[in-house]
Amino acid sequence: MKALQFIALNSWCSIIIPTLNEAEHLPITLGALPIKGFEIIVVDGGSTDGTPAIARSFGAKVVTSPAGRARQLNAGARAATGDWFYFLHADTQPPPNLSLHLRTAAHNGFPCCFSIRFDRENESRWLRLYGRMSKLSISTFRFGDQSLFVSRKHFLDCGGYRENYLLMEGHELARRIRKTAGGFRVLDDSVTTSSRRYLQHGVVFTQLVFVLIVMLYYAGVPQQKLVQIYVRSFSD
Repeated sequence: MKALQFIALNSWCSIIIPTLNEAEHLPITLGALPIKGFEIIVVDGGSTDGTPAIARSFGAKVVTSPAGRARQLNAGARAATGDWFYFLHADTQPPPNLSLHLRTAAHNGFPCCFSIRFDRENESRWLRLYGRMSKLSISTFRFGDQSLFVSRKHFLDCGGYRENYLLMEGHELARRIRKTAGGFRVLDDSVTTSSRRYLQHGVVFTQLVFVLIVMLYYAGVPQQKLVQIYVRSFSD
């Protein structure tokens, strides 16, 4: 795949992507992004598989940060020049008309995200169901895989990502942004995210683990305990 050169000059929106050994997925994601008017920032947490070099080959700005998605996303926001931020996971591809969606959302002024679909959802009706559930306008279903579009002002007003959150950081931020911005919307399109963890560990088992983590999070269980459950559930 021929690398595209992103144009950082006069960028109204900064697309911020955290990475840690994402050499397999990052070229696909970068190749799906719009160019004109966008600044692309890849925030690497210490990859050993050549991820930063791949990002540079696409013309993206590479920022280094201690590992941890919340830390990396905040580092990307600090390095960003756009008035709007779009936070995107490295294994998640935006819809083809991303630029139109984001410009329309910026005009409306509300922070927003997309619903999700899984790249191999044809292999499981459960994956298709989980994707449909993400379309619901209920804060419980807001997660980082759905990406996040927010103005610089709203992001700074709510204090950015909580860096002590190792899990649920996107969910927690979306809840705060909804309050400080006076609203939050789910756009009428979907990002496509990887099914790798679901298919590796079992679709129903993986979703049950995520449901358990969400329930414990709302019950006030500390992050350290949530991480222990996550690691034990998905250790090879």
